[in-house]
Amino acid sequence: MAKKPKYYVVWKGHRPGVFRSWAECQQQTNGYPDAKYRSFDSLSEAEEAYRNPDGVAPKKKKPMYYVVWGGNYTGIYTDWDEVKEIVRDSTRVKYKAFGSQDIAKKALKEGPEAYEGRGYKKTRDLTPEEEARIGTPIPLSLSVDAASNAKTGVWEYRGVLTDSETELFRVGPHPEGSNNIGEFLALVHGLAYLQKIESDMPIYSDSRIAMGWVKAKKARPKKAGAKSKQLMKRAESWLKENSWPNEILKWETKAWGEIPADFGRK
Repeated sequence: MAKKPKYYVVWKGHRPGVFRSWAECQQQTNGYPDAKYRSFDSLSEAEEAYRNPDGVAPKKKKPMYYVVWGGNYTGIYTDWDEVKEIVRDSTRVKYKAFGSQDIAKKALKEGPEAYEGRGYKKTRDLTPEEEARIGTPIPLSLSVDAASNAKTGVWEYRGVLTDSETELFRVGPHPEGSNNIGEFLALVHGLAYLQKIESDMPIYSDSRIAMGWVKAKKARPKKAGAKSKQLMKRAESWLKENSWPNEILKWETKAWGEIPADFGRK
């Protein structure tokens, strides 16, 4: 299913206006002091918002559920200021933010150990149909992820065992690239790694773009430096010259939290 397009209004930026991609919006807002922008689901909404900014209703903030395992009190809270008061001056502070109330309740009961090292802010409560469709991740699998700096273009990636989060490989940092480039190379590296150890375990990625590039055996970044181009060319050659039994699966961040290979910098 094609991703629903978004439209971006920039009221304060290098060049205010209505834009049809996040990349264009970033170009007008990166490095601009007090930039003001917002996304809309339709072009008509975006154009009306640009013409009449005072008439735009405030965007509803996603509710967050804060699980406090250690502090002056324990429980689930929805007010960050209240949480700050609870954990202040405590010598054994353990807490984490969740976007899903159901996962927060589960986390409070299970304890912090199972939720360390990963973020859960992007999770949300699922419908019964979504829960049945998504299920749970396959423990015996490889998870890959990338991290990048949008301003400098520096990127890196790594692969870990999904169940234990044991790191199997890490590459970078490299200059003049992007997160999509890192995600693509991480997947190809994962396939080559599993081929080398003769494993048919599946690979998880949270990037549909990277998964599409691997399927096409061709990366399509908007721009890349010499090192990134060299690595992508090598990866594309590997994809064309090899076959693999490993399934490439989408990591469902909204249900499971950040992928185990996440760098934890969000």
